[in-house]
Amino acid sequence: MSKFQLLSRPLGAIERFVIQCSSGAELEILSGHGAGLNAWRVANASGMLNLLYGYTDEAVFRKIQADTSAGVRLSPFAGRTNNAKWQLNGKSYYLDNNVSWAPHALHGLLHTKPWRFVSFKEENDFAELTLAYDYVGSHQGFPFPYRAETRFRFSGNSYQVISTVTNRGVTPMPYSEGYHPYYSLNTRIDELEMKLPSVKRVLLDNQDIPTGNYENDTRFQERVLIKNTEINDCFVLDPLTSKAVSTLHNPKNGDSLEIWQDSNYKMIQIYTPPDRQSIAIEPMTHEPDVLNHHRDLLIVSPGESLSFSFGSNFIPSV
Repeated sequence: MSKFQLLSRPLGAIERFVIQCSSGAELEILSGHGAGLNAWRVANASGMLNLLYGYTDEAVFRKIQADTSAGVRLSPFAGRTNNAKWQLNGKSYYLDNNVSWAPHALHGLLHTKPWRFVSFKEENDFAELTLAYDYVGSHQGFPFPYRAETRFRFSGNSYQVISTVTNRGVTPMPYSEGYHPYYSLNTRIDELEMKLPSVKRVLLDNQDIPTGNYENDTRFQERVLIKNTEINDCFVLDPLTSKAVSTLHNPKNGDSLEIWQDSNYKMIQIYTPPDRQSIAIEPMTHEPDVLNHHRDLLIVSPGESLSFSFGSNFIPSV
């Protein structure tokens, strides 16, 4: 008997896949919108628990997705690009100002696109769904064709996302990326404890653009309550860390989440939404505005592929 199955459950008109485990655990992916992680349901002592903030129906999606970008892949840049324009090798490029609260471009070009199904396979202890998007270089602000592929590897109480990019053009391609999951442990984040790896906080100007300066941030070096802390910052990881792990813990019931990223993701962006029901812990290859300051900007040769990986493990109370 198969341990996993792939189900098609459209969210209204938006394509959605669910990887279902025989344990009852499920990973929900909005293939029709940015290859988005939309739900992750697991069992704990009290029943079923959803560990990811996402969209429950199409009406909710239409109402709030533009403000949250929950779960989506951010490519070919993550975060803000200052004034929606950038320069490289003496040439200027112009993106779209796609947010109302600032003159910037935000979160790349693929985060609202429908991704296509490539394959689904089952191994002994996990199942893997692969989606792809072929960007043909059609936007004047990023005229570099590439193929993006995303593999979702699910085993029930853990998942892994493996993102790959391949330069399909004939010239070197500037590139950067991230992912935008929001995590929850079924309580307000004020009541959760968080621990971060060794980090430095990226300092920003009054337009939320990095200044090139940093400061040590030890607030969550040990596991402490988040309480009413508000965070909307990018943090630089220790370059000697091969696998950075952040932890969320519910001290009331003992449940924990370990959220990890490989060394190709050099940053973590953390955001605490106003409703305090979830927290975004986002792996990123770079600081915001990387297309302008070029720190950690990747240059992908024609035909070259790069891969990035992150994931999470749920540790229920015992």
